[in-house]
Amino acid sequence: MRVGQSGTGPGALTPDGSAVELYEVTPVHGEDQLINAAIEPGSSILELGCGTGRITRPLLALGHQVLAVDESPDMVARVTETETICSSIGELRLDRRFDLVLMMSYLINVADDEERLRLLRTCAHHVRPGGTVLLQQQVPSMLRGPSVLENEHRRMVVSDVEELPGNRQAATLTYTIGGRTWSQRILTQNLSEEQLTSQLAAAGLTLTDYLTLDQTWVRARPS
Repeated sequence: MRVGQSGTGPGALTPDGSAVELYEVTPVHGEDQLINAAIEPGSSILELGCGTGRITRPLLALGHQVLAVDESPDMVARVTETETICSSIGELRLDRRFDLVLMMSYLINVADDEERLRLLRTCAHHVRPGGTVLLQQQVPSMLRGPSVLENEHRRMVVSDVEELPGNRQAATLTYTIGGRTWSQRILTQNLSEEQLTSQLAAAGLTLTDYLTLDQTWVRARPS
């Protein structure tokens, strides 16, 4: 789905270079609590791009009902605690509506305007009237390099950052955990608020507010 992306490292890799085993050992960083605070107790959730279930499991533990979707069979096979579907997001069309449609992992920053619109139309198609769409977006300051983020569990290096025309960025992210190393080359499209609002509107959604001051968490509702 993401042109210009690739990855290396142990274990299975998805077409965009994401490492399945890396996702399995990456902890939650409070995303579940942020999401939980934005929705009603016991909400029905469609999680688009669930990966190996890093956020799926905490949301289930909080009492929500989650249908987890990912295009990678290697990813979705790791999610055994709830209903899953292996499908690309842009092609997903279910006869069901949800209180919340959740799309994380900066999928909205795909460097292809038509693909982004397909993703947003999938979100709009599956959210119930009065429901919520939550999107996690990248902001330009996230890819400033070279830089190193390190704690006792993980080391992440951002390198080879390129500032490209059209407010796009490319970078290499290298992760080391427990003696294993994965590297992924990413290509992303940063979105101005005007661009984001326009594409949401084209999909039938309205930007209502941001859940965080850095504007990485976007809340939208059906128009």
